[in-house]
Amino acid sequence: MWKLLLVLPTCLIFCACSNAAQNDRNYSAGKDSQVKSEVFENTPLPDSALVFIKKYFPNVQILEVKAKKSPTATGTFHEVILADYTEIDFGKLGNWIEVQAPDGIALPSSFFPLSIQSYLRENYNGIGVESIDKSDSGYKLELTNDNKLYFDTKGQFLRRKK
Repeated sequence: MWKLLLVLPTCLIFCACSNAAQNDRNYSAGKDSQVKSEVFENTPLPDSALVFIKKYFPNVQILEVKAKKSPTATGTFHEVILADYTEIDFGKLGNWIEVQAPDGIALPSSFFPLSIQSYLRENYNGIGVESIDKSDSGYKLELTNDNKLYFDTKGQFLRRKK
């Protein structure tokens, strides 16, 4: 009888731990589906930021949104990380400030100013853009070949840096 009393609590602890581990695995396996339905629809992002993400990253879910009460030095009010680990910084009104893809992955260029899109097609066709930063002085692009391109606020090419 006393052996049963020793074995029973051990079995209960083992079973509880096993079930908790199984639940963690199930949550991790279903995490992406939960992200889309819960996080994407209940984000603190301005509508214009959500429209931007849906338009230019339609098949990528949001993993995380960090809202700032006051902007960072670059003017960022919202930092978004997508499921493919693309990071997007948005201003207070939902305007994009910086978009950065993981190393070696190219961003869609359809949201770049048309003059920058044309310049890239003519001079860097087939080479992707890993990040684009927009500031009061213009645009800075980092290409997948490690070149940096600088453009003014109207999208006119200024210089290249290796």
